[in-house]
Amino acid sequence: MHKFTVSKIIKKLFQIFLFSFIVLNNAASEITYKEILKDPTNLELNLQYAKEQEEKKNYKSTIATLERLSTIYSDNLDLKLYLLSISLRIDSKERTKSILNDIKKSPKLTNDLRAKIETIDEALLKQSKQDKSGDWARYVDIGTNFFQENNVNTVSDTKTFYISDSLSNYAADTVYKDDYQDTFIRTGAFKKLSDTSSINFNLGKSYTRQNNDKPKENDLRSLFVNYNKQLNKNFVSTYYSLNEYNYIHEADFVVHSLTLEDRYNFKPNQNILISGNVGLTEYRTNETFGTVDDKNNQSSGLGLGYEYFFSGLHHVKLKLGFNDYNARVDTYGYENSFKTITYTNNFKSINVSLSRSINNNIYDKADSFIKAGVIRDDEITTDALSIYGNFDGMIKSNRLNFLKNIYYSYSHSEIQSESNILNYDYNKDINKFGLTKRIMF
Repeated sequence: MHKFTVSKIIKKLFQIFLFSFIVLNNAASEITYKEILKDPTNLELNLQYAKEQEEKKNYKSTIATLERLSTIYSDNLDLKLYLLSISLRIDSKERTKSILNDIKKSPKLTNDLRAKIETIDEALLKQSKQDKSGDWARYVDIGTNFFQENNVNTVSDTKTFYISDSLSNYAADTVYKDDYQDTFIRTGAFKKLSDTSSINFNLGKSYTRQNNDKPKENDLRSLFVNYNKQLNKNFVSTYYSLNEYNYIHEADFVVHSLTLEDRYNFKPNQNILISGNVGLTEYRTNETFGTVDDKNNQSSGLGLGYEYFFSGLHHVKLKLGFNDYNARVDTYGYENSFKTITYTNNFKSINVSLSRSINNNIYDKADSFIKAGVIRDDEITTDALSIYGNFDGMIKSNRLNFLKNIYYSYSHSEIQSESNILNYDYNKDINKFGLTKRIMF
């Protein structure tokens, strides 16, 4: 959830002041606290120590060092800006207010920096009022996503498929490439329940339409609820989602999903992830789709993951697990195992993510309508590049205020499916570009 809180201010502050931070040369070896005690006024040595402690997420040591240096070198504006960024990161409101007031008194503060400091000060004041009142922060998202896909009908690599054990060809007018888009509106709210807990939810409606072929066209209604609670080094999150798909040319269905995840911070820059999930999918029969409820299924699964943060700007995440889909008719039930690796980095206001996921699906029973006697076994590999962020960092004057709270996203996915039944051997590429405008009220 994007909101105007300390975490968002931190990102904005990094965008504003990154050019002002002092560049530190890499030391040949890590500086010890003993060395600092021997030479407490050495600016270069102490800054290197502060930077090393920051990378370890030992923010108390970083703060203490920078506060001492700011007292000794009271005219050094860069030091105060660095101290401000750390104070914001650890959500220390009273200290941050004091640092802001100190920075405002600096004779070296330019008009541009002064305006940005005032913006941060106003944001802290706004958040403080929200925290005291305990009010819900409400919003409306309006947006659209554009897709380009080169194999919209999932045509096999051989351009052939089995049906009732016989090999057939696709129709001559089968559509391969297609463009489609979805337009959505979503309204929601979030609230800080205490210093260690929060809740948020949203309701949405979207419309997906295609330019050529029509299998993906649908109207979607959705509900999402999330509750978070911190317990010592554990950050526990519960997610519930309800998605109702009303297809124009295919069968309608509803998906319920409930996930419980625990993120255990066993080291300052490392987390262990443990998750469990259950789900329910229900198809709706009608005159056209009389037996589609054979696909109705219940699912359950477990996941185990690991996160490593190289710094506050980039990290890597590994996760593996399994899911079991128990369908009404066994030919639609299957066991899934998955492995994913994701690397995320932040370049100023731009977030970049690279990921690979491998899913293995083994079905419970052979489908005689496709190929009797052969139990389907798939391996699906998805490689993805994602770029996302907002335009807030581009706002340099009031004339660009219309860009505020506009979020963008771009992704490119390459999907390769290998199966023991050639119907499900295929490749496809998908490009997606999205824009979302958030209105707070």
